[in-house]
Amino acid sequence: MRVMVTGGLGVNGAWVVREFLGRGHDVTVFENRNDTSLIEDVAAQIEVVVGDISDAKKLTDAVTGFRPDCIIHLAAFVNCEQDPQTAISVNIGGTANVCAAAVSAGVKRVVHSSSKAVYAPATGERGFPTYKAIAEEDHLGPIGMYGITKAAAEDVMDWYGQTSDVEFVNLRFGTVFGPGRLQRHDGPINTYSSMIELPAEGRQFTLEHGGKEGDDIVYVLDVADAIACVALAPEPLRHKAYNVAHGRVLTMNDYAATIRRVIPNAALEVGPGLNPMNYVDPYYMALDGTRMIEEFGWRPQFDADRAVRHYYQLVKSRLEGAEA
Repeated sequence: MRVMVTGGLGVNGAWVVREFLGRGHDVTVFENRNDTSLIEDVAAQIEVVVGDISDAKKLTDAVTGFRPDCIIHLAAFVNCEQDPQTAISVNIGGTANVCAAAVSAGVKRVVHSSSKAVYAPATGERGFPTYKAIAEEDHLGPIGMYGITKAAAEDVMDWYGQTSDVEFVNLRFGTVFGPGRLQRHDGPINTYSSMIELPAEGRQFTLEHGGKEGDDIVYVLDVADAIACVALAPEPLRHKAYNVAHGRVLTMNDYAATIRRVIPNAALEVGPGLNPMNYVDPYYMALDGTRMIEEFGWRPQFDADRAVRHYYQLVKSRLEGAEA
């Protein structure tokens, strides 16, 4: 299969690219900069087309030239509250460009990386202490700009799916963590990664509060596996949206305890209370993953212990390579 990945050089994209290459598929990446630092091990196996998804002509030319069977649409703008106009242009307008290009080129399926943010704010029984798992058909009512743009992008995808022969599907991920976030992102989005990488480097990590807060966190390798599972499904998809998560929360205290078991002498402190990332809108929730189980037999393969061990080994290898 020929696969195009928008945002394929980013944190999630790097593992998605590896996943499809590992399964023997041809991969082209459409990315706004040619920075292959996160995929140096496989960079020679892919083609990179530099362009912005907001540039409809550049994107359409790339899709038409490569003629992919499937597009994995990961490109997105995340600093939405600071720059809402760019968020709207990229996350909504860019998604519309991806859809139009896919229809024009006769692509079979487009898999869009959506987010749990479409369900936020997680209040009442959705939040602490109940964390009732949210299903795909539950109410969407985001009030933050990231969630608003992701929900709107889903609506755009749905419209194109109703008016063309292309299959469009949205994957709503829990909180994704994994290698590469510290290199590419700033702020609270890095917390789960910082809690591993800093102690692995012998540095102190302190979280002032939030130990009791739970969240449905999913390792980036599971994200890549889920995307490939849906993208390569041989039969028509039964739904337009699927949650990708564990279906239960892991508290910050339990996550920290796992890290301490895996990393010798980890200098890691987590304070009491809730809202460790200081979100204005509560984003801590559990997602019901029943659809992925029933339709594809898919479940996450990385629990917290396995994910932390895998992540820690990658950090160790990087540090050892730097010292060599």
